[in-house]
Amino acid sequence: MRKEKHYLWHRVVLFLCFAPCLISAQSYWYKGNTHVHTIKSDGDSSPDAVVRWYKEHGYNFVVINDHDYRTPVEGLNALFSAPDKFLVIPGVEVTDSFEGRQVHVNGINVNRTVLPQGGANASEIINRDARAIKQAGGVPQINHPNVGWSLSAEKMIAATEANIFELRSGNFKGGGDFPSTEEMWDAMLSAGRVIYGTGSDDAHRFKNESRNPGTAWIMLRANKLTAADIMAALERGDFYTTTGVVLDGYDVSKQEVKLEIAVNEDAEERYRTFFIGKGGQVLKRDDSPTPSYQFKGDELYVRVRVEASGGAVAWTQPIFLKKG
Repeated sequence: MRKEKHYLWHRVVLFLCFAPCLISAQSYWYKGNTHVHTIKSDGDSSPDAVVRWYKEHGYNFVVINDHDYRTPVEGLNALFSAPDKFLVIPGVEVTDSFEGRQVHVNGINVNRTVLPQGGANASEIINRDARAIKQAGGVPQINHPNVGWSLSAEKMIAATEANIFELRSGNFKGGGDFPSTEEMWDAMLSAGRVIYGTGSDDAHRFKNESRNPGTAWIMLRANKLTAADIMAALERGDFYTTTGVVLDGYDVSKQEVKLEIAVNEDAEERYRTFFIGKGGQVLKRDDSPTPSYQFKGDELYVRVRVEASGGAVAWTQPIFLKKG
């Protein structure tokens, strides 16, 4: 995995409610996964085997989220970490439920185990669990809303303590009259809810690779590979989610958003980029490797989805242009 310096081509100008936002003129992209499991809960492999898999497959950081248990990472970092190259971050998956349906919230970079807090409904449970995660020094992430068809856009709109959710993990597609996670995202964004979409493995099986690990990840921009820098980037939405599409350029100004796709010429892939606005409306389709969209000024938000002909997809975070 390459780690590159980014200057003006990745410059972002902040206006109104906006992600990602400006950090320093010299920043780097880091590949990371925010949701994996080990034998400390319901995974099939030891923590060192799990961490080794991510390091050997080109990741820069991985978060271990065993159920209701904070797996220690000090020894793992002593073995595997390398300055500005690889880092293991502690976490916990708070395994709550409501009326028999899963309500799971990751605590990323917590300093202690966080247990389920319960609540009168799913939204209250997420808020209570998220507050407990924040009190433990972590960043909350709402997990796999479509697993068990457990969460709706309306429930996550009311769960204002967590501003990150898994856009791509587990059962991310819709079924019957239940929306996909991407449709839920547009419903939340259209209601004015500022929430960012992550991609992760939720990997449990490493001995016999199947759907996971390595199915989805985030490319996160930060000044340094430290837990503090990673948490700050997550909270401000300075990352994109992908299943394989890589961006060589991502630039936002007051006038437009521009991308440069890292074209996989060996696979002879082609790309379609969709600029999406309120209600999931496609504002523009661009089939070039350098897609762009000029803001008209009446958009509530603009987000981008890049589709490769081989099936991989990347999603950028929403750019909010106005209130309402």
